[in-house]
Amino acid sequence: MAPRRVGLTAFAEICVVAALYAALTIALSPISYGPIQFRVPEVLKSLVIWRPHLVAAFVVGNFLSNLTSPQVGAWELGFMPLANLVGASLCVMVGRRAALAGAAIYALVIAAAVALMLSVLLRVPFAALFPPLLLSEALLIIGGVPIMARVHRAVQDRQRGPGP
Repeated sequence: MAPRRVGLTAFAEICVVAALYAALTIALSPISYGPIQFRVPEVLKSLVIWRPHLVAAFVVGNFLSNLTSPQVGAWELGFMPLANLVGASLCVMVGRRAALAGAAIYALVIAAAVALMLSVLLRVPFAALFPPLLLSEALLIIGGVPIMARVHRAVQDRQRGPGP
């Protein structure tokens, strides 16, 4: 099976979404980093359900946003983009059948990855970090499903152009 080529429009979408994710995370940095974080742009993540090529946007966007993290290093620049690759890929696979379930899996993967990273770096018990991180991720990623479904439909309509 040959790899699927990404067209210019899809590449542009990847760049825009990665930049938007990183810019919003950095702009809201007081709440975007740390043991109790609330990364508002996580709302965008469920877009991968309908636009699988955007998996790359969240890997790149996460890397870029983590360049300004107080914990910047191998965990933030290697492990967390990898966690986004895994979480987004699982979200695509499950989300095709059940969007909310796909989003829930993505939230679970990211919350577990952030809790693991912070428990090692800050020497805080994983069990203390995981519940609030899961709540934050679930609110944003699962809560973003209806919003991102509308965004996807709007992009599709725009790509189709005006009707007859």
